[in-house]
Amino acid sequence: MPEQTQQNNQCEQQDIIDVRELFSILAKRKKFIWFITVTITFLAMIYAFILAKPIYEVKSMIEIGQINAKPIDNVNDIRQKLSYEYQVNVKNKKIKLPRVMSISVPKKSNSILALSIYSYSNKEGVSFIQKVINKIETQYKEKTNAYINNQKELIKLTNEDIKESEDNLKHMKQELYDYNQRIISLKSEDAALAGIYALQIGQKLTQLQELRKYISKLKAKKQDLKLSITPLMIKPTRTVGNIETLEDPIKPKKKLIIVAAFITGLMLSIFLAFFLEFIQGVREKN
Repeated sequence: MPEQTQQNNQCEQQDIIDVRELFSILAKRKKFIWFITVTITFLAMIYAFILAKPIYEVKSMIEIGQINAKPIDNVNDIRQKLSYEYQVNVKNKKIKLPRVMSISVPKKSNSILALSIYSYSNKEGVSFIQKVINKIETQYKEKTNAYINNQKELIKLTNEDIKESEDNLKHMKQELYDYNQRIISLKSEDAALAGIYALQIGQKLTQLQELRKYISKLKAKKQDLKLSITPLMIKPTRTVGNIETLEDPIKPKKKLIIVAAFITGLMLSIFLAFFLEFIQGVREKN
């Protein structure tokens, strides 16, 4: 037991000596350590404040147009198409600014796209994002106009159908009137002919009722078609709110760069200090 205690004490003393030796090496080469650390930090400051171009972020939201109170296209399909078109999140390829950095769909939304643009100035970013928005608006305006024109053509055809059916209705009423007049003018001995006229009148009345129902359906269809192109059912693709800009650039993150450079420089300089001490020790032994 005494021997084990003595061994433990020797280990503790050895650890204390090793730690003291490490600190003595650091103290010995402190000027070198600070030189490397300050140099790397200074270079990082030059990069952050002088060399690195400031990058600004510009944001906007677009509401995709609606037809019959439903988005013209699936908003996720639109996001994928635009992401491919503007090469969003493309890796291993340098793309010049300004560029579209992200296109997302807010939670619980089925008609809104959120755009994020990176550029070297807010002015440049606003101009670029406006071009993107205008392109999307134009694309879906064409689809909306095509739908409206198609509905108007259906309304025109329905009006023609209503007019033709109403003309037929007038003609049928005139025929009924004529048959009634013939029955009135017939003598009693023409009972058989009067029966034929009465039968034809019954058929005409049935056709008249069916034609009236058909005209009512056509008028209801016309109203539905008119309703389908009202602002209540059709909404254009538009920007939600104003384009958002930030006064300060999003990159470079100057404080983060300087802190990271300081820590990296300090760790590298300490490593180099121990390495130089090791090389010096080898030379002294030789």
